[in-house]
Amino acid sequence: MKMLKYSAGAVSKGFWFQEFKKYLELLQEGKTDKEIKGLQESENVLLAPSVSYGKRMFGEVSTRIKALPGEIIDLFFSLNISNQKLTNLLGIMMTDRLFFEYMYETYREALIIGTKDFEDSSARIFFKNKSEQSDKVAQYTEETKGRLAAAYKTYLKEANLIVENNGILVYNKPIIDIKLESEMKNPFLYPYLRTLTGVL
Repeated sequence: MKMLKYSAGAVSKGFWFQEFKKYLELLQEGKTDKEIKGLQESENVLLAPSVSYGKRMFGEVSTRIKALPGEIIDLFFSLNISNQKLTNLLGIMMTDRLFFEYMYETYREALIIGTKDFEDSSARIFFKNKSEQSDKVAQYTEETKGRLAAAYKTYLKEANLIVENNGILVYNKPIIDIKLESEMKNPFLYPYLRTLTGVL
């Protein structure tokens, strides 16, 4: 796994699944990254609310897709929507070290110990622990940590890893397509598979 620097970039990024899917559709049609960038600038193909937001969307979605192995990309349109969303989430984890560590240390831990209810306090505990381990994270303001926690919660909701049950958010272990799971057993991707399945 490539060791990325910690980043609070998630505060300004969405889950952006539809944009991720649209980008892959354009790639499948034979468009290049440069051509997709041009289409975004001229036609707003990602349906961004502003030009600057469109540039941010394009840059982030492109980064996620480039981080994913070609084998995963090739599988995308054969997967159901739940697994397509997991593929997008995988792209996020592979490009955002802090979010990946949150997933590994909080979501995976919840699956392992059998925690049912999702609590907002889990993110506060994560950031407290991470601040003790990293000077960079320790320098984040409480507002930034709160916005990161909200972004991470949104990612989990969008990927159906937490769902509402009788008004309470509960953890939801995904059912991973056997083809996607097989690709994720590759040593390079196995830590991410362990994260999503709670494997020790």
